[in-house]
Amino acid sequence: MRVNCRRVAFLILVSYFVISCYTGFLLIQRRRALATYENQRIQALTEVSDDTGNPGKQGEQLQYRHQYPRILWNLEDDQGLVAMGNHTKPEFVVEIWGKAAISLYLWQHIFDADLGPRMGGVWSYGTKRFQNIEFRYRTGPGVTPSKVPKDTQNLVLSLNVRDFTKIDTAKAWLDALAGFPQLKNVAVLLLGNEQCDNEWIKSYLAANNGSVKFVFVVYDSPDVDNNIFYQWPLGVATYRNFPKVKSAFIPTSIQRKHMCNYMGTIYVNSSRQVLLDLLSTPEMKDRCYVKVRHEWLPEESEHSRDNYLKVLAHSDLTLNPVGMNPECYRIYEALSYGSIPVIEDVLTPGNCGNSSGFSVSAPHRLLKSEKAPVIFIKDWQKELPTILDKEAKMTLEQKSKRRKDVLLWYENFKAKMRKRFVSVIQEKFFGVHQFI
Repeated sequence: MRVNCRRVAFLILVSYFVISCYTGFLLIQRRRALATYENQRIQALTEVSDDTGNPGKQGEQLQYRHQYPRILWNLEDDQGLVAMGNHTKPEFVVEIWGKAAISLYLWQHIFDADLGPRMGGVWSYGTKRFQNIEFRYRTGPGVTPSKVPKDTQNLVLSLNVRDFTKIDTAKAWLDALAGFPQLKNVAVLLLGNEQCDNEWIKSYLAANNGSVKFVFVVYDSPDVDNNIFYQWPLGVATYRNFPKVKSAFIPTSIQRKHMCNYMGTIYVNSSRQVLLDLLSTPEMKDRCYVKVRHEWLPEESEHSRDNYLKVLAHSDLTLNPVGMNPECYRIYEALSYGSIPVIEDVLTPGNCGNSSGFSVSAPHRLLKSEKAPVIFIKDWQKELPTILDKEAKMTLEQKSKRRKDVLLWYENFKAKMRKRFVSVIQEKFFGVHQFI
């Protein structure tokens, strides 16, 4: 009887193991299928069309594909680090809790990391190893102070305080960290206020007897000193499901349909209205694709998103007038497709401005310091016609080279931001300076 019980128990254990493996296999296959579908859909948006709107021949498409640009700062290119990641236990574990969409830009675009559903989709989870650190990312409505791991020791908390109504929620999260007895190191990835008014977080800094050792902050805050405050790019609109575009799928040697585009929300008495009026004149109306709306909408339909992506992929230039802040998602989204951002280089009202952390002047300090391949403009009416005249004289060969340069720069920019993020964690959390 004892033998039979052992046999039954063994069979149950084996069955459980087989079912678990099969379930894992199905999840992996599903993830691969979704990734393949997304890549095919994005690739279809960039395909060349003839005058009737029909896709060109497959052979004509393939000749325009190119290899991934070489990543100059990619930490994972170091064979020693890859080996360490594959065969050794990480020395440190850092949790990243995403309560702002910019954490998805960090995870999926900067880290180039995968993300999968947990607890029936209540939250999403992923891991990524860099050097001697394993990062564990959690995001979604299920990520609450009562549900995240209580034994967390090292934490990067992503918060959204783009408008003042969200400050109380951010404070509640920071106050809740007192309930994590093993917590040693805390940093914040902050989607800050568009007027750079982030005074509220200073009371939570370690320098003021708080728990936060440093902050990565979006926008040109004067607080950025590369010691406690570090500037972080706004990135792409992941909350609108902007995809992770693979540069290898972007055709670089074709004639794009639009010389330029402007797609955005129009605000009364703004430079956006000035730009729209300019593009509506008889001399300009046929030079750029224009699609605007007069009320900001947080969500996009799949159709409107795909149309937006297609226009980016088929435009040589993408126009970026200022909004509530000079920095906008459209800048990084255009770079993803090799379209040159034409950026209004004017400060908006508020507290944003120069800082001790940069030798270049605001706005767009991060782009300027990294010598981004963009066109800065002060006055749309005076400068844009000349820019478009110059664009019209460029050869296809010149445009092709420029697109490759843009894609290369953006891939390297993301890799450099990755290195900066990991290096600051190494130094501020663990006292390691060798990778900076």
